[in-house]
Formats: sequence, structure tokens, C-alpha cells
Amino acid sequence: MNKDTRLPIGYYLKKADNLLTEGINKIHEELGLTRTGWQILNMINERGSVDSPTIKKLLLEFETGKKIDDFIYGLIDSGLVKEHKFLSLTDKGKEVFKICLEKQTAFRHKAMRNITDNDYEQIIATLEKLIGNLS
Repeated sequence: MNKDTRLPIGYYLKKADNLLTEGINKIHEELGLTRTGWQILNMINERGSVDSPTIKKLLLEFETGKKIDDFIYGLIDSGLVKEHKFLSLTDKGKEVFKICLEKQTAFRHKAMRNITDNDYEQIIATLEKLIGNLS
């Protein structure tokens, strides 16, 4: 594609974001998860166990505290998370987490196919400059 036929950068940013989001959302939906549900499972998996206030603190940029509670209770009701003093993954939760992570990893590999480490570093450096210019 020559320079004269390229679309504005916003098109490429939005298109890439839409495709990445749609792909990850599809994986989550196949497993009965939401993006926030996945984030909660991931936090619990990384820490072994975690309390609700910590999850809320880390996710407040994405959701309200009430919605985060709803997601947590949904994960408990679906048998993926158990709550005593702390939240932890059930055996079913560990299995769903493992499957979801494997599918996400395969999706990321697909997204990065034919993109070298140098290409990736250049993209990130350029986006950092763009963000810096606009901040």
C-alpha cells in the first residue's frame, strides 16, 4: 500500500482494538466469562487468594464497586470461586482459568504472527510518542 492510499492512523488503531477486543471477548463468552470476570480470576490465580477490597481497588478504573461485587458473586454462584475470608479458585475455576489462558495465548500468537520483536518495539515506541504528544 502506498502512502497516498493509507487511511488515517485512527482507523488502524480502532480496527486493531476492535479485532483484539472481539477475539478476547469471544474466548471469554465461550467459557461463560466476561472481561471483568477474567480479570478477577486472573488476580486470584496470581495471588492464590485475595480479598474483595483488593480486587475492587485494582478494578475501580474499569467498573464500579457494586458491579465488581456482582461479578464476584457471579463467579461464586457459577462455582469458579469460593469465599471464606479470602477469595480463591475452586478446582472448576482453576480448569476454566487454564483453558481460557491457553485460548488467549493462542489468540495472541495469531495476532503477532509475522510481527518481529523489532516491529513490535517500533509500534510501541511510536504509540508512546503519540500518547505523549496528546497527553
